[in-house]
Amino acid sequence: MRKIGRGSLLGLAFLSFILIINLSGQKKVIEAIWAPEPVNIDGNNNDWTEVALNTEKNLAIDYAFRHDGRNLYILFIFNDPKFLSTINDTGLTIYFSPATKKSKDFGLRFTRKNVTGEELIALMEKQKTELTEEQKAKLRENPKARYLFYEAIVVGKKGEIYPPHDQEGVAPPAFRVGRSGKSIIYEFRVPLAPQSTYVAGIGFQPGQDLRVGFEWGGMTQEMRKAMMARMAEQGTQARATETSLERTISGEEDEGGLAMGGGGGVPLRSTPKKYSFWVDLKISQNQQ
Repeated sequence: MRKIGRGSLLGLAFLSFILIINLSGQKKVIEAIWAPEPVNIDGNNNDWTEVALNTEKNLAIDYAFRHDGRNLYILFIFNDPKFLSTINDTGLTIYFSPATKKSKDFGLRFTRKNVTGEELIALMEKQKTELTEEQKAKLRENPKARYLFYEAIVVGKKGEIYPPHDQEGVAPPAFRVGRSGKSIIYEFRVPLAPQSTYVAGIGFQPGQDLRVGFEWGGMTQEMRKAMMARMAEQGTQARATETSLERTISGEEDEGGLAMGGGGGVPLRSTPKKYSFWVDLKISQNQQ
């Protein structure tokens, strides 16, 4: 029997080590599978019963993708409400990037708003949705009435763009939110059309790879402004009541559990968490 030299053994061990590294470093690619019929966007997962869900374990989120050649459909389920953070204020932004990048040059921000009739008219006009004078009068009848408005805005390096709601041959981006037990279900529709055709189209077609980023929570500009105003007001009150200099310098917490900021004794509340993660996605070929 031929003996294997020590050098050969070391070489084999090195090759095995390299192979293990390569296998462990392979990225997981999620597939957007073919949907024979358009998915009904209603915040319900009835259209997804035969689709295997993927899980972002650190955030207790299940998600899946489908497509019908014209639209990409996304199911996004929060199984633990604590990870919702401030999503009702910030909305959920979905970024669409080439497969080799994690670019935020193009995304769609989906938000829900409770608005008055007058605000609803303004928002629909931004979407270039025509309303008759009779419809506007109906919305203005009761100034105290509130309406739930689902909004999708293009975000990225070009700023914010309100895509038209009605364009021939293209379904606009849409989403709905529902609940199943303690789980919160988000369901999205995103047009695959190129941006040269439709400003809110993601421009990826069946057979292509891309990266999809999800981002939500944290603070909006309005929330930051409100926090700064509260801090300024609290700072004035703290100086008026001669807050303990020793406690201010030491950075101790007050009885309410608020961290004391240096210089003025202004209590600083912890800011809400911002969450995000990216997915490598392949849009399957049409199966018509």
